[in-house]
Amino acid sequence: MRKKILFFAMTLLLLAGITASADVLGEQNGGWSTYMGAFTYFHNVQFNSDSVGKQNEYYVEYTPNEDAVPIVVNGASIWGTRNIKQAEQYMQENGLRPLAGINADYFSFKTGIPMGYTIADGEIISKEYGGQDAVGFRSDGTGFIKWLDIQTTVTDGEKSIDVMYINKWCQAGFDPVYLLTDKFGKTTKTQSECIFVICTPNEGRLHVDETMSLTVDDVFIYNGEIEIPEGKVVLLMDTSGVSEYYDFLSRLHAGQTLTVANQAVGDDGTWKTAENAVSSVGGRLVTNGVANSDFEAGAAPRTAVGIKADGNIIFYTLDGRQSGYSYGAQLKTLAKRMVELGCVDALNLDGGGSTTISAWFPGKDNTMVVNSPSDGYLRSVANYIFLKDNRERTNIPWIINITGGTNNNYLSGMTANINIESVYDTANYKMEEPYNIKYRAETDTDSTVDENGAVSLNGTGDVKVVMYGDNGDVADVTYGVYETPEEIKVYNQADWKEISEIYTEANEELQLNLSAASYKNGTELLSTNRLYKWEVEGDIGTITEDGIFTLADTVNKDGKIKVTAGDLTKEIPVHISDYPSTPNPFYDTENHWAKDIIADMAATGIISGFEEDGKMIFKPDNNMTRAEFASMIANYKKLDFSKYDDVKLDFTDNDIIPQWAVSAVKAVYKEGIILGRVNDDGTSTFAPYDNITRAEAMTILGRILPNNDDLPNLPFADKNDIPQWAEEGVSKLYSTGIVSGYEDNTILPNNNMKRAEAATMLYKIENK
Repeated sequence: MRKKILFFAMTLLLLAGITASADVLGEQNGGWSTYMGAFTYFHNVQFNSDSVGKQNEYYVEYTPNEDAVPIVVNGASIWGTRNIKQAEQYMQENGLRPLAGINADYFSFKTGIPMGYTIADGEIISKEYGGQDAVGFRSDGTGFIKWLDIQTTVTDGEKSIDVMYINKWCQAGFDPVYLLTDKFGKTTKTQSECIFVICTPNEGRLHVDETMSLTVDDVFIYNGEIEIPEGKVVLLMDTSGVSEYYDFLSRLHAGQTLTVANQAVGDDGTWKTAENAVSSVGGRLVTNGVANSDFEAGAAPRTAVGIKADGNIIFYTLDGRQSGYSYGAQLKTLAKRMVELGCVDALNLDGGGSTTISAWFPGKDNTMVVNSPSDGYLRSVANYIFLKDNRERTNIPWIINITGGTNNNYLSGMTANINIESVYDTANYKMEEPYNIKYRAETDTDSTVDENGAVSLNGTGDVKVVMYGDNGDVADVTYGVYETPEEIKVYNQADWKEISEIYTEANEELQLNLSAASYKNGTELLSTNRLYKWEVEGDIGTITEDGIFTLADTVNKDGKIKVTAGDLTKEIPVHISDYPSTPNPFYDTENHWAKDIIADMAATGIISGFEEDGKMIFKPDNNMTRAEFASMIANYKKLDFSKYDDVKLDFTDNDIIPQWAVSAVKAVYKEGIILGRVNDDGTSTFAPYDNITRAEAMTILGRILPNNDDLPNLPFADKNDIPQWAEEGVSKLYSTGIVSGYEDNTILPNNNMKRAEAATMLYKIENK
């Protein structure tokens, strides 16, 4: 996968280096913030608490405006649940663009019906009996938190009755009258004998302090569920319910006009202004700037919504139940945190495994779930609060994605190319080419940039390249360029091992392809061989400007290879003798159980050792890294690295794969032998410096063995510890006698693989 670097006109603010400050969740010790557009910011704050450990909160702060407005999203029906990705898909299928969202109301796990009130797009789509604290949002984006108790009545012009529930489940034996719309679902879900009144809406809507007129289409009794016709309203109740209500419904007839009225009890008219709202049985966290404290104890992941004194709205989540990442909080702690964030009113929403927050970040093609839900997966819930993005395309560049590595440090004389992958406008819509992006270099060096984004880096200093359009600067990238490095290292391209000294016998056919690398403050400066001055001192041979050293036809000569960049020269002593070099077994394997195997594998070029104090050693009992294992497998397979130069590695950590291992990794990756480690978000890493586990090594070795459909059951005492993905590889190696386990009948799949063990397994495969 290509690396992507995201550049912002309004930049990403990293908080990892901030001065720690004490808060109710602990001391802040990291985090980040991103401007989302539409007067909306996304924040992550990380804490460390002496009592509970790490905490991670994610929240959106929104300034009310018409570019984005809060709405409540249930999905296609009240009945049933959906996870946040499904809710976002529903929005997009209906022409709505999500900017950010959190889970909302508590709900029935059996039916998915929310436990409170829901107002969506100006219509009451779920009404509870009695009052609850609720958050309301107006069409201009402003919000408020108040007590909500809606009284619903239906009248035939002479008599009225109460409707206790709107779009709730009418269960057998329940007394009240229910009102269902087609937003409830396709059917009534009733399971008992009920009286049904099918009506056609005429005027008005189901909203606070408004009325809706209905015309009765049909009245009948039926035992079970019926379909809810599209666009119709159904009044119903169990026939065993309150007789007064039953008599009212049974007297109705086709053609009769009814009026449904909804009134917010004790309200001052505020609820009439709400176009979207959701209540919560979780209760009020903050009232008039004071944190409430009368809550049940118990820490958990949390979701909340709050209103600040300036009218800004906080959509808040706190992860929990994940040791070492985030503990969670008690409700009284959550209330105090909302006050710390400036909230004067705040409402507790459904938490625990339901806690979820997503966002559509600038420069991205879709939304992403940002937090880590405690269930380990996205829980399906009743409804969500989303910020609906109303912005239209502007075609004014805002975000530029470029491809390339993360190392922007170069040796003088190099050229860096700015490759634009995508551009997003100020409304975060992906733009079509041509982008009409121009470049200019701001630097005290002699560096320049051309119209195609090719940066010629010369001199010493910083080079800031600004990308701009007709409406001004859009983004920039800064390069560090150095004429003289602090360190030069030289590598043999045959195995990409560093060379500090050369001992060899006279051989006119000996040729070494060398490669130089420069470093500044421990960071490699990107360079090519032709940027260095290559020289030899003494009658030892010749070297080209590309670093190809050819040994002279001479004996008993000493000399040097010199590699120069700027004012720094690296010298490699060269010693040529007229006698054969000492045969290798390694110095440290003389008394090792795998001595002969290691020597045999080294003689065939499959494995190599290290030079230490003038002696070759193998370090047989050291753990083998994943990069070393990849190199060993590639050598065993005799893969021609030149055939894999164009392979693109799809790992997120490509930049840290050591140069000596890149060719081998490309080869084994292309051949499907080593595929990397899959992360939770679906990406893969190679982890070159990590120790390879026995399970990983046996899986990889299994891939170079022939297929075997008749694999035996494994006899090992710890076979349940073998990861499922490794079972086939372990079985292959066991069935062919490559592995037999330890003396205590264990296989220890999750232990690290020793270098001697790896060599032995491969030796057995070679000689089986």
